This record gives sequence, structure tokens and C-alpha cells, in this order.
Amino acid sequence: MSFWTKVLPQGYTIVSIDLSPGSDAYDEALWSDPLSTSAYIDGLLGDRKTTAGIILAGSVIMAWANDSQRSSDLATTAQHALVITQTGTQVRWPGMPAIVHLVEPNRVLVQELDSGFAYAFNGIEPALVMGQTISAGDALGASTSLIHDSVIGDYFSIQFVPDHKNSDSQLGLLTTQELFKARRAVIEGGFDSLGLKKTSGPLSSSEIVALRDKRLARSQRAYYRVPPALVRAKGVWMYDENGGAYLDTINNVTHVGHSNSRITRAASRQLAKLNTNSRFVYEGLAQYADRLVATLPDPLEVVFFVCTGSEANDLALRISRQFTSRRDVVILDGAYHGNTTAVMEISPNRYKGPGGRGKPETTHELETPNLYRGSYRYGDTSAGAHYAADASLVFEELSQTNSQPAAFMAESLMGTAGNVVLPDGYLEQVFATARSHGALCVSDEVQVGVGRFGNHCWGFEDQGVVPDIVTMGKPIGNGHPMAAVVTTREIAQAFDDGVKYFNTFAGNPVSCAIGMEVLQIIDDENLQDNAKNVGTYLLASLTELKARHELIGDVRGKGLYLGVELVRDRENQEPAKKEAAWISEELLKLGVISYPTGVYDNVLKVKPPMVFDKSNADFFIEGLDQVFASPRPLF
Repeated sequence: MSFWTKVLPQGYTIVSIDLSPGSDAYDEALWSDPLSTSAYIDGLLGDRKTTAGIILAGSVIMAWANDSQRSSDLATTAQHALVITQTGTQVRWPGMPAIVHLVEPNRVLVQELDSGFAYAFNGIEPALVMGQTISAGDALGASTSLIHDSVIGDYFSIQFVPDHKNSDSQLGLLTTQELFKARRAVIEGGFDSLGLKKTSGPLSSSEIVALRDKRLARSQRAYYRVPPALVRAKGVWMYDENGGAYLDTINNVTHVGHSNSRITRAASRQLAKLNTNSRFVYEGLAQYADRLVATLPDPLEVVFFVCTGSEANDLALRISRQFTSRRDVVILDGAYHGNTTAVMEISPNRYKGPGGRGKPETTHELETPNLYRGSYRYGDTSAGAHYAADASLVFEELSQTNSQPAAFMAESLMGTAGNVVLPDGYLEQVFATARSHGALCVSDEVQVGVGRFGNHCWGFEDQGVVPDIVTMGKPIGNGHPMAAVVTTREIAQAFDDGVKYFNTFAGNPVSCAIGMEVLQIIDDENLQDNAKNVGTYLLASLTELKARHELIGDVRGKGLYLGVELVRDRENQEPAKKEAAWISEELLKLGVISYPTGVYDNVLKVKPPMVFDKSNADFFIEGLDQVFASPRPLF
């Protein structure tokens, strides 16, 4: 006989209720919308006449929280077991012989004679008298409507009381996770004695990390020393297993917002109808390719679908080499273009970094056109032309050594290099030089594309150029693995030399439905304008912060792709790598997800979902200001 069949009338159906942050109750609307919780519970319990919902002690309950609580003091962990049922439900004593110690309206306190443990049943009208001895199955009373909540309805609770003679030992309904951890052994021991064992919940952060370390290679690193265990995200917020909220300032993958309901529905609708590979003919592939091309300037009109940005850059490299019958490639120092073997070899961020194998003979670097650290800096109105002139020397040297390049590949804004904004006019002149030497020009838009710059849909447009090949990824699928290569008709036809190109999953109907919806959401919600307006506001706020904190050496960016470079000394520009890592850890404690990037790991990257608004920017700035002003460890 189960515990609950001892407590409730015969014939009751017991349903476990999950109101934690990861609950299905919150897939459409978060816990700040009580209707989502009520509808979820009603769907499980019906009229509650013969069905009761159970929430065990130790469970996280979000029913009474809002979706912007970020404090570690968030009291959402249950110390009682809750029973959601209709008023008038008969409640029985399930344990060993016991004595009734307290009877009062809405509550009865019972102590087991053998163990000495005491239990309060709250929300029932007692049918007992003080001093009465009871046995398993004896009636305690009937549930009342005195404990009623507009969200979950009528319920009663079973409370373990460590010391019934000490009023300070009374355990409230909800507490923080930290306090519950300190009491867990006592509370669970008490419920175990009663015969009610807590079922295992989701893994904690430490348990997840231990399992990751056991099953994943060490090269697959996670953010943070003590990372939160994330179970849900919505819009610009991410939530841990206890309901703590974190403002996401770095996720350019979920372009139109985490768990966007329109994306979810589009994927679900299509998945219910058809999902196959692109050798079959279906409308979605053709329509999405056409819609994607409409965002690009002529003569970019032919699409290759792939699954990741690395694949896109790998294919662009392959196309360039086949079109030109050359092998060499010119790239920017500090660049990162992906993780396949081919694109790792044109990614200085990897081949010159820890464990790197060095630059291949076919890869040729141009100086990072960094206005903060490079040869030509802020204040030089011709910096772009100077960097471009130096680039032309590299092309000339390659020409003289018979190493003419197949391609010049560049990000429109250099992400992993430290969120480096290219100087005005730079790409226009380098593209012209590259083409004069017979090289194709490839724009890597994997991180910065689809409206993030604010003033244009694609980053290369900000430089007034049209590349021969564009690669895109991350944002176009809002977290779904999607990427693409778009090029000219002439280049695409030259690539078709008899070797078929096929990618099993790329361009499948579900991916196309998601991609189409992403583009529609950007239009419907004016997210490109939002990137421009909020980005301008955020850049100004960060610049003002720089004026007050010497640790900030530079603030730069376009739209909602910004960087905050930290230095120990503004004169010598010594990178503040350890400080950047520490600041990110401290921001996490305040409910902000941020992380360093760059050649020296000293640049805070700021590239949030495109639905980031001014209130989110203010919260981020307030957190930064607080951390910058706080005492720092000696590094």
C-alpha cells in the first residue's frame, strides 16, 4: 500500500505535480502568468473529486514567484508536502501509533510514539482531541478551504516538525534552496520515517558537472567555475533549477529570443506533417531560399544549405578553391571561422592559440584592423585606408611568390578576436585588391548577420561592399542547427563539375519552416530597428561607464554586437584577463550572464538576443557598475 492510499480515501488517483522551472506548465507562459499554472493543474486533476495532486518536500514551486526574481534568496523550495484536492476530502493518519499534541482550527500536530517525530497537517479541520492516541488509518479530519490559493486551488500540507516543543523549529512552507540544503537530511529523514520518500529530482549543477567530466572530453569546456544548472529560457532570460533568473547578454544564437513560441509552433506544425531530406521536392525549401535571397543584394542569388557555421565556411572555402583552382587563403589575424579541419587552418584564433599547430603554408594573415590596439588607431581618419594599403602589400607579395589566393575571408565584425569593429572603408579597399588578384571575397556573417548591426540586415553592407560568397549560421535558426552559403550564379555553376553536393539534414522542411519564421519575426517585431536603438543606447551607457571606471580601456560595437575591453593600465593597455574572468563570475551572482572573449580573453562580449530592450540594458549596466565599483582580489 502506498503512502498516499493511507492518507486519502480509497479510490483516489494520485498525480505528481511539477511546478518547477522546467515544468511543462511553463512551456507557453512563465510562472508570472498564473493562468498557465492553473490550466496545467486543472488539466491534470480535472474536478479533483477523486484525483489529488502531490508536490513533495524538496520540490521547487514557481506558482507564487515572478519571472524576474534573480536573487539567491529566492524562496521557492517546499519544506512541506502539498496535497491539492477538493475541500472536504477526508485525511487519515498514515504512520505508526502516535499521540495528538495540538488541535487548533485548520491544523493538527501529531507525534509518533516510537520515533518521537512530530508532523503538522495544515489545512484540515481536526476530528481529534488533544492527548488522543491514534493508529494508521484513523481519521485526522477533512480538508478545508482555509488554505486556498487562486493559482493552485485548495490544498493541505504535511509538515515535518523537528521539535514540537520549540516554536523556532517550525518549518515554513517555502524556503531558499541554500537553507533547504542545510536542513535536507533532517527533513527527508522525518518524511522517510513517516513512509514518504522524496523521489529523485533533476540533477544539481555539481552532479551535472561531474557527469559531464566523466563522459565529455575536457576540450568541451563549460562557462563558469560553478555554473548554474539551466532548465529553461524565455526571451532574454535563462533560469536555473531553483528558478533563479539570469539576463543573457551573450546569446546571439537565439536571435529572436529564447523559446520563442512562434518558432516552437512553426517547428511542431511542420514536424507533424513532413520532415525529409532536400533531394525530395517540397515547397518550404524553395520558398525559404527565395526569402533568404531577398534579404541580400544582387548578384547573390544561389543558396547552399548546411547545418552549422563551420560547415558553411568549409563549403565556402571548397567553392573558392574549386572556382579559382588555387589553395591559398588570406584571412585576418585573430579570426575564427569554425571547427572543421579545413577552417581551423584559416582560424588564427585556434592555430595560434593554446594547443595550436601553427599557421599552414597556404594561410596568409593580414593585421587585425583594430583601432584600439593596432598599427592605426582611433583619431586616424584614414585608418581603414592605411590597414587596406598594408593588406595590398601582402597580396603583392603572394603574387610575386606564385601563391595567389583563392579567397579573402573576413568576418564583418570580428567576434572571437575581441568584438573588433572594422575601420570605415576597409573592406571596400581590400575586396578591390583581392579581386584584382583573382581571389573571391567571402563575408563570414555567422555571428553578426540578420539585422544585428541595426543599420543593415548584413554586416558587410555597413562597409558598402557586396561579397562573392556569404556564409551565415547561428541566428537564422534561432538555436536550431541551420546555416547557409549564398553566392552568385556564375560561381555556383562553376562549382557544379559533376561532383554532387548533398547534406542529409540541411534544408529539411522543419529547418526551412523555422528559418522562414525567424525572418518573419524580425520583420513583424522590427528587431533590426530595435538592435539599432537599443544598441545605440547601450553603447552610450557603456561609454559613460568607461568614464567612471579605469578598468575599461575601450568600448566598441555596432547595433547589438558590442565589446568592453578591460585593461590594467590605459597607457600600456595591459590586458586585464584575470579581472575579466572575475567580473564575469561576479556578474553571474547578480543574475547576468556575461563572458570574456578576444585574443587576450579580456573583452566582455555583448551580443544578446535581438529582443533585448532598454530595461535589460539598464539592468546589465547597473550590474557592471556594481561589480566594477566593488573591491577586487589581488591578481
